[in-house]
Amino acid sequence: MCGEIVKKGLVFQILITLILLVSWNLIHLGFEYQKEDFFEKASKIEMIIFAEDFGDLQELKRDLQQVYYIDRVEVVSDTTVADELIATYDLGNVSDILVSYNLPNIMSINFDGRTFREAEKIEFEQFLKEKYPKLNVNFDDEIWLKNEKDLLFIKKSYQVANIIIFLLLLFIVNFLRIHFEIKHNEFWHIFRSAGGKYNRRTIEFLKDSFILCLIPIALVVAVYYFLIFKGYLIYEIDYRIFIIELAALILSALISRITLWSKF
Repeated sequence: MCGEIVKKGLVFQILITLILLVSWNLIHLGFEYQKEDFFEKASKIEMIIFAEDFGDLQELKRDLQQVYYIDRVEVVSDTTVADELIATYDLGNVSDILVSYNLPNIMSINFDGRTFREAEKIEFEQFLKEKYPKLNVNFDDEIWLKNEKDLLFIKKSYQVANIIIFLLLLFIVNFLRIHFEIKHNEFWHIFRSAGGKYNRRTIEFLKDSFILCLIPIALVVAVYYFLIFKGYLIYEIDYRIFIIELAALILSALISRITLWSKF
């Protein structure tokens, strides 16, 4: 009868731990989705550079070929700009006049949202000022800065959420473990009075701890990689996060053991 109660207690604890771990990993996934959204927005913010000399843009394009935070570079000559204006706005009747104007050559640059941070932006702008002072640079700093601030806010919120769920997991898992262990005190007193081995409870505690730590995290990892394999998840969680979650469960078991030291 007591063994059945112990099993039910273990199953209940595994279920609660599993719910907490799933919630924790949903926070990780939500952060990855939001972060990628901000990266995508940042990648769409173009820097437009105007130049009278087409050769300056060609030289600049060569300089940017190996820059890690540059995603795309496109150069359009003044004649191409004129042709596109004529085609877009149906200006065929004034094409000769338009071509005669001294239109600028244009370069458009898209940055890699993941790596183009504030330090890279300052470095790039300084590079343009020093080597290409004649170029006219246009970049929407206001939108880019707002996107950076929003991303920073999301990162800080993610850190706070991780601390909260970590503490919540420690509290709930420890509370349940201590509750069930104290509930079984009467059985262990009877067991020892009947001649049972003194260290048997410690062995059972370690065995149950192994089960409570391993099964929930194993189920979470198995389901996660199954969803990845099936293509249901676009973004991946860093595998080291699962190690941190396992460490949190082990820490919880250690805290429970220390708290129950006098009961053993």
